[in-house]
Amino acid sequence: MASIIKKKSKYSTYYVVAESARVDGKPRIVKQWYLGTIEKIIAMAEGNTDKEEPRQIDCASEGAIAALFKIAEELGIRKIIDQRCSKRQQGMSVGDYILIAALNRALAATSKSKIVEWVDSTALHLYMPLQKEKLESQNFWDHFDKLDKEMVNRIGDDIAQKAIELENIPLDTIVYDTSNYYNYLDVVTPSELSKITKSKAGRNSLRHIGLALAVDRDHGIPLFSRLYPANEHDAKVMKKLIDEIFEQINNAMSDKKGITIVFDKGNNSEELIAKLDESRHHFVGSRSPYHHKDLCRVSLEQYREVNIKNGETIPAYETREEIYGAQRKIIVSFNESTFQRQLHRMEQNLEKAKEELSTFKRKAKDADGRSTMDSMQRQALDITDRYHVTGLLDIDIEEEENRFKVSARKNFPAIEEAKTRFGKQILFTDRESLTAGEIIDIYLDRYIVEDAFRITKSDRWVKMDPVFHWTDSKIRVHALTCMIALLLVRIAHKRARANGFPHGAERMLELLSSVNTAILLYPKSTKAVRIRCSISKEQEVLLTALNCQIPRSM
Repeated sequence: MASIIKKKSKYSTYYVVAESARVDGKPRIVKQWYLGTIEKIIAMAEGNTDKEEPRQIDCASEGAIAALFKIAEELGIRKIIDQRCSKRQQGMSVGDYILIAALNRALAATSKSKIVEWVDSTALHLYMPLQKEKLESQNFWDHFDKLDKEMVNRIGDDIAQKAIELENIPLDTIVYDTSNYYNYLDVVTPSELSKITKSKAGRNSLRHIGLALAVDRDHGIPLFSRLYPANEHDAKVMKKLIDEIFEQINNAMSDKKGITIVFDKGNNSEELIAKLDESRHHFVGSRSPYHHKDLCRVSLEQYREVNIKNGETIPAYETREEIYGAQRKIIVSFNESTFQRQLHRMEQNLEKAKEELSTFKRKAKDADGRSTMDSMQRQALDITDRYHVTGLLDIDIEEEENRFKVSARKNFPAIEEAKTRFGKQILFTDRESLTAGEIIDIYLDRYIVEDAFRITKSDRWVKMDPVFHWTDSKIRVHALTCMIALLLVRIAHKRARANGFPHGAERMLELLSSVNTAILLYPKSTKAVRIRCSISKEQEVLLTALNCQIPRSM
């Protein structure tokens, strides 16, 4: 039962709401709420509270910072870094600088000269002590220079191993791939990592660095990463790194069971497969249809429908052949959509090549006498190579009195042969106990590492590309901060999905980044009042899923 009670102090009379209950059979006041003086109660009733207006209101982005920082602390990222690279206990540590840079990469990648501006827009100061005067770009460079190549690799490995332990990441299957990231390093500047190479982004005039990455199959959490010279062939890189990958996985596993590593055809080499055969580990890889013309010629009538994930089926042909010195299980699958897409592309390229060859014919007919048969043949080959139709067009060049007659016609047998390869994917493995559908499923999950590369090349989140650094040491630390950022985002997304969040990582980051906090400063108080701004139901659910409750007030 509640009642209003009048009380007196030395200086005034005030009122409280008192709630009574029987305790051991006797009435006792068990809870009370202060109302204030009669004047204050009247003012409250009339809506005249005379509440002080804040002298300053700052709005800061907190949701994403809170979620990722929480994971970083659970992993002990700063501690791991500082154990590998200690400094005098003066000011901010190397771990502090690396974590700030990683959070910036994850959420709003900026140059180091703009880190202070970014930090001011976030609630990071509520989670770690910051010395704003120490956040100038030179301080980042000075601390980054304390990390050598070996330290960077060991720190990345240690953090990944802690993530495996903390998140109970299954290691039965890991997915490996490589990608390139361009930079603006001058071509005359010496660099072990940054090289001119063929660019999928069409930036062939720029130098690139290579990144080898292994992630878990379920969530795409980075478990192993290394930089390498971008002009090295993928097969050479994987052959060189496979022992380090084994060591990383072995150190993280308690039962020492074998894993299955998944990779594409560009990584194949006799030495790699020999190492895998000698280890306790397994593989699922792919082969180029160009190397298995006999398998491509097998009629689709000999394929059978096999079950893959999501209740789908796919035509597949299963056999065995000797590859790299041993009999291997081989699965050839066929995708009608891929077949039609490749057929359409070939027909388009043939038409484009024929159009360009028509122009070439006219020029050849009017040659000025300085051209040679060799130069004309090279020009024709350049055209067919450019459109990937070399061998699909028969080109004849005849010379008459310093003039050239060029004719081109389709090579129909070669075209039909090419069509037998379209839509085909050839997989090989030493996992003898797996069904054809299970092998196809494992290989299809390569998308998870491709998605990791995609997000690191996005315009907003976990941005690694382009690399605005001018020395190998800073490029390595830049890559480390990006891999830490990717790991934090992937773990957050894993936890959110486990608690019912149905969307992708980018949507998660969008929702979290727009969870803001208002920080109010009042004239007569030195203590700030922190109030979480209004959020949507979706954001509330996401914060709960991540066990990340931002207080409504402080």
